[in-house]
Amino acid sequence: MTKRLRQLGLVAAVGAVAAVGASPGAGAHQAGPPRIGMVCTTGPVFDLVAKTGHVETPDGNSVLMWSYADAGAGGRFQSPGPVMCVSEGDTVTVNLHNDLSEPVSIVFPGQQGVTATGSPGLLTGEAPAGGNASYTFVAAHPGTYLYESGSDQSKQVEMGLYGALVVRPAGHPDRAYDSASQFDPAREYLLLLSEIDPDLHHAVEKGDTYDFNKLRSRYFAINGRELPDTIQDNGVSWLPAQPYGALVRVKPYDSARNPLPALIRMVNAGALNHPFHPHGNHVRVIAHDGRLLRSPAGADASSEHFGDVIGSGQTADMLFKWTDQDSWDAGSNPFPADAAPPSYRNMTFIDDNTWFSGSPYLGALGTLPTVVTRQGLCGEWYYPWHSHALNEFTNFDEGFGGMATLLRVDPPGGCTGYAMSTKILAGGQRSGDYTALGATDSQYLQVNSTTTGSRAADWYGGFTGVSTGSTNLRVRYVGRNCGTTSGACPATAPVATAVSMWNWASNAWVQLGATTSVGPAGATITGAPPGAESDFIGTGADRGQVRVRVRASGSPTSFVAQGDLLLITYDAA
Repeated sequence: MTKRLRQLGLVAAVGAVAAVGASPGAGAHQAGPPRIGMVCTTGPVFDLVAKTGHVETPDGNSVLMWSYADAGAGGRFQSPGPVMCVSEGDTVTVNLHNDLSEPVSIVFPGQQGVTATGSPGLLTGEAPAGGNASYTFVAAHPGTYLYESGSDQSKQVEMGLYGALVVRPAGHPDRAYDSASQFDPAREYLLLLSEIDPDLHHAVEKGDTYDFNKLRSRYFAINGRELPDTIQDNGVSWLPAQPYGALVRVKPYDSARNPLPALIRMVNAGALNHPFHPHGNHVRVIAHDGRLLRSPAGADASSEHFGDVIGSGQTADMLFKWTDQDSWDAGSNPFPADAAPPSYRNMTFIDDNTWFSGSPYLGALGTLPTVVTRQGLCGEWYYPWHSHALNEFTNFDEGFGGMATLLRVDPPGGCTGYAMSTKILAGGQRSGDYTALGATDSQYLQVNSTTTGSRAADWYGGFTGVSTGSTNLRVRYVGRNCGTTSGACPATAPVATAVSMWNWASNAWVQLGATTSVGPAGATITGAPPGAESDFIGTGADRGQVRVRVRASGSPTSFVAQGDLLLITYDAA
């Protein structure tokens, strides 16, 4: 455990002068941030500007903050500062322009040989009010690091002058350090911890004095947000100054389909030590302060933790796999007849709102009271990850909130959706309905072909409740084409069968893959929509709608199209 000591005393907390203007940036910037996970600003050259802005808190308050803004992306205020990502061996240059009314600077704990320009300061070169400073070093070691102000730290770091620096092993973007620290690049998360004493920030805003010996934090943040804001996506419009979410999202470990762990990078920019608790799970701590944990003999000294104290100024790197210990699959682990799961009548739902799906099985939805709002989309599981200091699990002393986020475990095959309606486009319904499409069984939706011309049986299934932003959208259709006699599927010539999805952007059906010849023996047709998946999920009045069309056509005689299964799978937003 570490604890950083900062200068305490009675000082003048001078209000900052907000101004706009900085030199153009040299860093590469993404066209748009990923919805979840760490958001990198890529170097090795960065142009930052120290400036003022306000952040929102979930209890309706707003707080003045200072921050390092990314001048290369327009200099828009953000809290915390940009996540600077570089590769091992890079020569890193950070140019700082100061829009505040007092000198500021940047120090880089864990980096060696840092050279600085600017006015001489206590710890490093400073940028005077309206002036500039520059810092250069070689990123010699992979790891997760903090950067922060080196000027009047007790005030300026509290005010928000901090951010994270990530150094990746050269040539290995999927490793935190060595080969033993390989992770899934799609599951990389930053949890930057901090706290706010609003009295100090108010004093700075008014230009009043403040006694740092009376520091009392009231807000406790992850990535500059407090719960429930922490679980919102990166870059949501209603938190313009707080661009980074903190939701951790994984799928169950699978040696073939999902073998690599997630990487959790934790940084404590605050003055307090924070005991962080990943509810119901263990994480493997592999490094502290940008250095792998090793024994004196050089052996691996990483260990699993059910909670870990992240000291003031400390960083920690953790690998995380969610392993199914309790057999989420109802087919392989059904409840015994004499041990049925508890009824929802035995449960209490706080404020008629729950993250519980109503089922004890991952990927399944159960029954909930009609007045209860279910936050889960398709039976995913949620665990709270939070500070175990309960005063930090609040928003200005009101729980629950503060330094907390959620772990989301998605079903391994994705969310599953079944047709909720059927519409016949050509031909006529013979028997069955959309409920017959919910399982591969002896129940069929049967559609007679047209009786003249080029025969066709044309219909679509409608799906609802698919959230905008869902990804990996896939379709599976199982069916057969039979002679006109009902019963055991009399023989008929194979019928050309195509599966399509409705593109809401172009208002047209788009075929998925090739046309398939389907006869009495049946066939399975799978596919994914080409192009932007968002175009195939309705919005506005059609919000959450997906339409899948099955068209069998071209037989010289009448036939019956028999749909056995029609479903979609997707990773819900």
